[in-house]
Amino acid sequence: MWYPGHIEKAKNRIRKNLKIVDAVVELLDARIPFSSRAYEYDELFQNKQRILVLNKEDLADPAITSQWIKFYKKDHDVISANLKRSDASSFLKRKILPKIKGKFIEKKIMIVGVPNVGKSTLINRIKGKKSLAVGNRPGITRGIQWIKVNEQLSVLDTPGILYTRLHSPNIKMKLIATGCLPLEQVDLFDAMKKIYSFLITRYGENVFDNVLKKQKGEHVDYVTFLEFYSKEKSFIKRGQEYDYERAAAHFLINLTKGNFGRFSYETPDDIESLNNGEAAYNGKS
Repeated sequence: MWYPGHIEKAKNRIRKNLKIVDAVVELLDARIPFSSRAYEYDELFQNKQRILVLNKEDLADPAITSQWIKFYKKDHDVISANLKRSDASSFLKRKILPKIKGKFIEKKIMIVGVPNVGKSTLINRIKGKKSLAVGNRPGITRGIQWIKVNEQLSVLDTPGILYTRLHSPNIKMKLIATGCLPLEQVDLFDAMKKIYSFLITRYGENVFDNVLKKQKGEHVDYVTFLEFYSKEKSFIKRGQEYDYERAAAHFLINLTKGNFGRFSYETPDDIESLNNGEAAYNGKS
């Protein structure tokens, strides 16, 4: 139900326009460089040159981002970036344009990515005005349009794309943790449980000591954590009950923004288990 209905149409339009571009720029979330390719990239783009941009590097674990750059460099050009703080036109002209192969002086690229990975922010900055709807609601940009950067480069924008179904709970969890899936369309407590458990396992039991100011080291599970979090944020319902739902939503939103630290949710060393998820992408169990 969280899957936007326009995405399949977007894929068809991508296929139709693919033959007129020189390269595809895949905008990925640096925190999940594998899982944010949750679309049929090999089937969609086939033999087209692909340039991978690991966006939101400022939110990711820098040591792990370096591992991913090395991993992907085997097959593609890879760039890490914080496009929110970059001059978009300058970034495309300095970082992307020199890497594009093509016969003609004017190069044409297609920018693709899952919802909320930063594509709309990049396009808005290229255009120099906020003519596109940008926000925290994945999939909000619905049209496909050309933007001319300069005489040498034109950009084809596309809506966010995903697989029709995500069979892997592990990958779905990572998309939620990075804001690529809308919270209002997922089970908040299930997401909270999985993300909390993952971060405790990956980064240690004290990973949230900077989040809970008064209860350091006392939380042992996600329910207890939500109780302390509700108390510190004064999320209390009528009857003096803790508002766990509000607490979970507030925590997850702030987590996606990087307000609790720089986390990466997968490494190249995880690739063997992640490959099971990639099989699930393609409808395999």
